[in-house]
Amino acid sequence: MRKIYKWFLKGKILIYLVRSISFIFCFTLGSISLFVFSVAGTHFAKVGAGGNGDKLSYLFTSIGLIAVAVAVLDLAVTIFREMVMPEGDKRHPSRVRGSLTRFIMIVIIAVLIEGLIMLFKFSETEQIHLLPYVFLVFASALILIIGLGVYIKITVPIEKLVEKGEENNSSFKNLD
Repeated sequence: MRKIYKWFLKGKILIYLVRSISFIFCFTLGSISLFVFSVAGTHFAKVGAGGNGDKLSYLFTSIGLIAVAVAVLDLAVTIFREMVMPEGDKRHPSRVRGSLTRFIMIVIIAVLIEGLIMLFKFSETEQIHLLPYVFLVFASALILIIGLGVYIKITVPIEKLVEKGEENNSSFKNLD
């Protein structure tokens, strides 16, 4: 009991608890992603079985589901890397920037794919009145891209300052 109390004071139990909950969450997200992949596969298999109008609908649905599954799987991998199996300093600016950039890029790609699917679907079914919504989807992807560019523009100089400070600190350590 005393050993557990010492671990709790050091924060080890909390770390193990957070890591195990994160692992369960990653496993759940991975399972959801695999399920969505399988549903996309069944829709893609129906492309050969459906009529002319159904083929296009099944194809668009399967592409959209694959985009969602990839985004969910990337989220699971990112959480696994950051929470379950951390490497080095998690607060280092380059590590944070890299993880966030990867995740936002997956989201942007998924949004753009969904926008393209909506564009093709609405143009095929002659639902022209819904096209402004497609352009809103593209505009939201554009805003995400601009926001990511601004974030990278702001954080790269900060990252260089931190690396410069680490080099200065390491040169003083070598003198000891």
